[in-house]
Amino acid sequence: MVAVRHWEADKLLARMPGHILFYLFFGTDAGLVNERLRVVLRQSVDDPNDAFQLVRLDGDELASETGRLADECNTIGLFGGRRAIWVKAGARNLIPAFGAVMELELKDTVVLVEAGPLKRDSALRKLFEKERSAAAVECTHDDPQQLRALITEQSRKSGLFIDRETTELLSHSLGADRLTTRLELDKLLLYKHGEAEITQADVEAIVADAAALNLDTALNAAFSGRLDLVDETVMQALGAGNDAGMLIGMASRYAVMLHRARLDFERGVPREAALEKASRKAFIFPRKEALSAQFDRWSIEALARAIDILGRALSDIRKDARLSEALATRAFWSIATAARRGGS
Repeated sequence: MVAVRHWEADKLLARMPGHILFYLFFGTDAGLVNERLRVVLRQSVDDPNDAFQLVRLDGDELASETGRLADECNTIGLFGGRRAIWVKAGARNLIPAFGAVMELELKDTVVLVEAGPLKRDSALRKLFEKERSAAAVECTHDDPQQLRALITEQSRKSGLFIDRETTELLSHSLGADRLTTRLELDKLLLYKHGEAEITQADVEAIVADAAALNLDTALNAAFSGRLDLVDETVMQALGAGNDAGMLIGMASRYAVMLHRARLDFERGVPREAALEKASRKAFIFPRKEALSAQFDRWSIEALARAIDILGRALSDIRKDARLSEALATRAFWSIATAARRGGS
């Protein structure tokens, strides 16, 4: 039984357990679903462009011809060698088709299923999670830490240095889905080809709609008390494909980070050292000027209240996603109002 969570997937795919012959890739990030499926595909066949090595099947058609998948699984390639079967799931039930093949001892064949979001009680997801020869691989949107790791890795491979503040800015400009992230990163890396370093000016100049996509713009507006910018910046962040829960989660981590820094400062830790320690521990690297100003603005007690406000907002969003935008905006209004009063 293999249920692979989003953050575990890359580790699993790097070693490709030999007993797993059926893979289900599902989740909210369609670009990442496709990317991870292709990772397995490239390791499973010599030439994914060879029609004799890769068979593509439509899930809805497969649901009408339940024996077709078994036939394909039992087919020996015309020229021998390894084969892959790529099934694109649709709206119809695939369980009858897969129920007939999960017990087969496949030789040189792997079955890959591409699907959208699936609930925990989805029959297809439960089937792939319970079978020893199968894996259900979750593919959700990258969180900020995963985006930073991806940016750092790709920059290093291109021979480019990128500091942590620029990495943070860039991570806030990406993440709508993995495909978009890759395209924007590739564009930036091509622009900087032959140079030594990626700067914040490069990000703002090259990454599409960087100002609109930056989550830190919404955070800075709220924690700086800019009530006039809250609606606009929150809507820009959400309109760029960022999840309301992620936005609130980042704001909560930001408030916790400021709170931790204020506590350390009160205990005698030097101001800059307290800020540096707290931001590193929270994996949040905001622009120094904004962080410094907000540190001076907010009190320990006010930050504790802000953390509570954001925690309740996140809980409410999880209970009713239909109100997520309104709840996120209201929470950011509350933070900005408190900041406007001097964080007291």
